[in-house]
Amino acid sequence: MRLVLLRVAVVAVVVAAIGLVVFLPVQFPSVVNTYATIAPVNRWVLAKATDGQLIASTFNYRSGLSEGFRVSTFNPGSSTYFSLSTSLVPGQAVTMGDTIGSIYSTEVAERLIALNGQLAAARSLLAVNATGQKSAIVNEAQQRLQFAKRRRDEHLKVEERTQRLFDQHLIPQGEYDRVQSEANALQDEITIAEANLEAARTGAKPEQLNLVNANIAALVSEIEAVKGRAATYTLTAPISGTIFPTFSADTLLTIAASEYVALIPVRWSDYRRVAATPEPLLTLTGLSQRVTGKVISMNREVQVLHGQEVVIATASLEAPPGDVMPGMLVRCRIHCGSVTAVEYGRQLILSATAVRSLLGGF
Repeated sequence: MRLVLLRVAVVAVVVAAIGLVVFLPVQFPSVVNTYATIAPVNRWVLAKATDGQLIASTFNYRSGLSEGFRVSTFNPGSSTYFSLSTSLVPGQAVTMGDTIGSIYSTEVAERLIALNGQLAAARSLLAVNATGQKSAIVNEAQQRLQFAKRRRDEHLKVEERTQRLFDQHLIPQGEYDRVQSEANALQDEITIAEANLEAARTGAKPEQLNLVNANIAALVSEIEAVKGRAATYTLTAPISGTIFPTFSADTLLTIAASEYVALIPVRWSDYRRVAATPEPLLTLTGLSQRVTGKVISMNREVQVLHGQEVVIATASLEAPPGDVMPGMLVRCRIHCGSVTAVEYGRQLILSATAVRSLLGGF
């Protein structure tokens, strides 16, 4: 009889305890159990297209967006040679700006030779126009000026005599006007001769010099542009990270950043809990030490993974150990806000059946 009473008392106590837990406002910590794939913050890939073009692209796993790509095209009629730096080996750390390869194209070299030749010819033309004509032409202009002045001096005597005769009314007005017209014409010849001499000494007129200078400036700008294009043929690392081996003939080089993020599939049934928690914290297990982090974004698209609807969350990691590598699959716990006992029990049941399905048997 005592044994029966004892059992009844134990059952009553358990039922009462369960009732208190269920009906009283007792809160339990809410945790979402899932897994995480480790990815670098940035990944840069250099690949070769089928037509010989080089394509460099960078992807940011933190934002989930491409940071752009660059395509280097080459003239089919030119010879192009690409080589990676001989010092590069898989696993080597590189810093942004390090030289990782170079490209040589005969098209650039040929273009620079042609442009430099045109620039030299333009500068020679400018020197000729700016310094004036050759000495024989200058001497001829000087002699023409001297001849015009001599004629003017000789005509001064005729002018003086004509002026005296005209004052004495010994010659008509028409004769006097003819002599004055000849004097003006001789003075005009002197002015023209002086202008011709100045042009022969100083060279072309300013408009012609400006045209030559503009041509020189255009050639210099084009040469700098071609040199800038040649400089882009020296490839430098756009990010800091580690070189990863490639096993494809078309992928020439891959650099992954040394900082990592975690890509986490969150079940649709758990999405609202995680989304409602401000900056939920997480813990990664199965590594040499526990790694903590924080969810920084959640995708707005539902995907199907191993038969379950999931939303991909991105988390930043705090001081991951050295054994963390891109592509790793590790268990993850996301810490959300507190829940009631009933909800907590339901989550335990769901977590026990769903995590293994998400991991695909992992």
